[in-house]
Amino acid sequence: MESEIKEKLNRVGENWAHLILKYKYFNKKLKLTDDLKKSNYLGDILDYFRDTIEIIHAKEKSKSYTDIFAYQISLLQAIYIQQDFIEELLRVFKCNINKGDLKKDDDYSINREVRNELIGHPIRTKKDPKKQTEEVICKSCGKITNNSPKNTILLSSTLFSSESSSTNIQYLRYHMENNYEPEVLNYKICDIINRHHDFLNRYLDIILDKLKRIITEFKSKLEKLENKIEHQNFETTIKSVDAEFESILYSSYFYDKDSLIEIYRRRSEHERYQNLIDQFLSDLKKEILEKKEYINELVEPKKICTNMKLSTIEISDNINQNANKTYNYELGKLVERGNKPDFDFYSGFLIPKCSENRLVLDELKHMKANISNKIEYYTALNLIYKELGE
Repeated sequence: MESEIKEKLNRVGENWAHLILKYKYFNKKLKLTDDLKKSNYLGDILDYFRDTIEIIHAKEKSKSYTDIFAYQISLLQAIYIQQDFIEELLRVFKCNINKGDLKKDDDYSINREVRNELIGHPIRTKKDPKKQTEEVICKSCGKITNNSPKNTILLSSTLFSSESSSTNIQYLRYHMENNYEPEVLNYKICDIINRHHDFLNRYLDIILDKLKRIITEFKSKLEKLENKIEHQNFETTIKSVDAEFESILYSSYFYDKDSLIEIYRRRSEHERYQNLIDQFLSDLKKEILEKKEYINELVEPKKICTNMKLSTIEISDNINQNANKTYNYELGKLVERGNKPDFDFYSGFLIPKCSENRLVLDELKHMKANISNKIEYYTALNLIYKELGE
């Protein structure tokens, strides 16, 4: 029961962190507000959600009355909090279910009423329509208030019973509808938890189904982009990426829209520019493939698990094949574009190793001369990477 809910919350969190926050497509689809996009608001809710699960499913329950009393208050309040969290998640993910709809669900309303009667409003009053409102001056603060005891009547009051136990919540209620005669109400804790579990499962499934639909639509968008890469104009591809699949534009120093368009327009001037465009298109295809596999994993976890293992083996083989490369340190330092003294220092380690390689030497010279120009610097460095097989 507990692990099932946690697993579903984790899936919501993964969708949020790895897809929804990263792509403009989802911003448009869900009409996300700035507070959702720029803060860890939803992540905090999910963490708080997981923490309160531990309270609901507490394993050790003391037999002392004080501890039983404390546990029952914690249980009912944790359930109340999680109900509010579900309501917020339904709102964020545009599931078209509001508080009014939830109140019609017995798994929600019964537990919420118990909590409200015992913790939220153990003493309830309402205005007496037969009595006129009287202005009363508060003795402590001097403010005028209309909440005079003379114009309100007691609706109900409740208190925990000494007969409550670690398995049963019992309380006394005095309600106007019952002429304030004492009523004894009993609720089995296991029934309360089971109702709440059914409630959570039902609405987390609705949320996950909504996410599945919009993520599957996003996958279709990726596939359409993937099929067009080889056939449509490069600038059109960049604009499509920037509009809905912009995450790849943040994966490299030079993968921003304006830089890529400028480099593309200069692709005939030198090999370094065409090489960068080829590299970008290759990275874009890989990114789309990886994102499609990730989406498949979210939708069909068991099916993708095998593919993930195969992918790991392939990566491991590549690491072994490249284990003897000797340029990693120097090139890694040159990626950190700094000043000319730093450039001279680190390129000084690379030059002796490539003394016979004219292309590498020329591109290092070009990088030094254009150290303040991001496009010139990184297109040259990228060509060196290709030349050295990195």
